Amino acid sequence: MISILVASTDNGSLVYLTGTHTKEELAAARRKTQFSCPTCGSSVILKVGEVKTPHFAHKNLSHCASYSEAESSMHLHGKLLLYQFFLSQNLTVELEKYFPVIRQRADLLINQHTAIEFQCSPIPAAQIMERTLGYTRSAVQTIWIGGLSEPLAEGIQELKLTHWKKEMLLETQKSPYLLLFSPKENRFYYCSNLIYISGSRWIVKVKSLAASKQQFPFAVPKQMTLAEFKTMSGLFDHARKKFIIAQYYSKNRVQNPFWRTCYEMGIDIRNLPKAIGLPMKNADLINCNAVLWQLQAVEAACKGITAASLIRSGKIPVHKSAAAKEAEALVESYLSLYEKLKGKSNQVSGYTNLLYDFYCKTL
Repeated sequence: MISILVASTDNGSLVYLTGTHTKEELAAARRKTQFSCPTCGSSVILKVGEVKTPHFAHKNLSHCASYSEAESSMHLHGKLLLYQFFLSQNLTVELEKYFPVIRQRADLLINQHTAIEFQCSPIPAAQIMERTLGYTRSAVQTIWIGGLSEPLAEGIQELKLTHWKKEMLLETQKSPYLLLFSPKENRFYYCSNLIYISGSRWIVKVKSLAASKQQFPFAVPKQMTLAEFKTMSGLFDHARKKFIIAQYYSKNRVQNPFWRTCYEMGIDIRNLPKAIGLPMKNADLINCNAVLWQLQAVEAACKGITAASLIRSGKIPVHKSAAAKEAEALVESYLSLYEKLKGKSNQVSGYTNLLYDFYCKTL
């Protein structure tokens, strides 16, 4: 069922459920007032319960064009807390602002030019991109905030970031990060300094900030320190070793690209060079493990095959054809790093420092 926090009355005025009315006042209003959706005009019911945030609900499972999905209790509660947060910052805040030209409704609109989308449930990544593009065409900036039902442990760790969450990443000059909000705690969480492993597996730094200490524009995460990078690269190296060990048990080694490439290059997989399988920025452009695509990149370079030709061949799978140029740049960047590190042990003084300097320069 579609739930909203803003409704029209018979005389055309708008009623906002922003927490300023008591439940008794809302119950009285429900008895004597007819409410309708300000967008589609259909009737809505004012619901005032003991558990869920007071809200208006469309009757008969109405399909209001401005809403793409039903809203959970967490979404309603979080949207209300975010509204109160922006008000505390002395900002102009519009709740559930509808844009008729693009037929989209922002959860919140800040100072008439920044749309806040509080996303609590999985949706297609394409839908996030489409909505962002719609706001951009209306000269409106978009900030996506993910919803958290339970708090995250702080610190450096491996987390699962699905494709739709990846589309919500906020860009900074330092590095992209994911901003989350926990209504239960009224607290913001940052997943930053992202290092891609494979699939939906990432190594991230998690840090939180109480809403009472937050600001707007939002505080942004700091670039990772050398000490943090050492911890993160240690987790990445552990994942690297697990991938290599898993190759030992491959049943069809002739068809296995890892075994085949190692054989052609005369590499003993038990002593795979440390410079193959390194953390790289934008590595999520390539749809396979870093050990495999970097091994294939080194093999191609030895044969005089360019990065562009390698990507075009499809031997290294790229997530999107439109990202082929970026994938070429990634391969070229890796090969540049490989030339600096090949033959060196990770125990050699300065190895990690060199890797850290290279990684941070690409941020």
